[in-house]
Amino acid sequence: MKLMKHVKSVQAENSSLLKKVEADQAVIDILKVRIAELEEEKARRDEQNEYFKLKNKELEANNAKKEHEMYMMNKVLENLIGKPVEQRFEEIELEEVRTRRKAEIEAEMKNKGKDVQIESVTEVSERAIVVSEPTEDPETSILDPCPISSVSGVFDDDVFDDDVEVDD
Repeated sequence: MKLMKHVKSVQAENSSLLKKVEADQAVIDILKVRIAELEEEKARRDEQNEYFKLKNKELEANNAKKEHEMYMMNKVLENLIGKPVEQRFEEIELEEVRTRRKAEIEAEMKNKGKDVQIESVTEVSERAIVVSEPTEDPETSILDPCPISSVSGVFDDDVFDDDVEVDD
């Protein structure tokens, strides 16, 4: 009898272990399917990466070709206009800015002229740079430089060398 109980308990334990093995086997099968799906996804992404690498190389080659064409076009233009293209662009931009500014000033002048009556003409003086003569310092026997000064004034008369007095 004792042996029967022991056999029954071993059979029950065996039965529970079989059920556990079957459950574990089901989990293993599910994981195998998931691994296969992940491997397929990885293979697909690897193919995409290869495609994008090739596409990138193609785009880089096209970009290099276009850059070379632009370089050659710039060289042709430089030969035609006799100066670098960038310099000519800067000149054109400067001309456009000057033209725009001139138009703005003219528009302002027209608008100002409508409302304001001119009572007197204001004379604007010109500024000239006058260089003064350096003086000799006897102690150092070095010429003492004098600053260049700016003198305001209107110069209507032409000054000739004959009109200038020379200090000796």
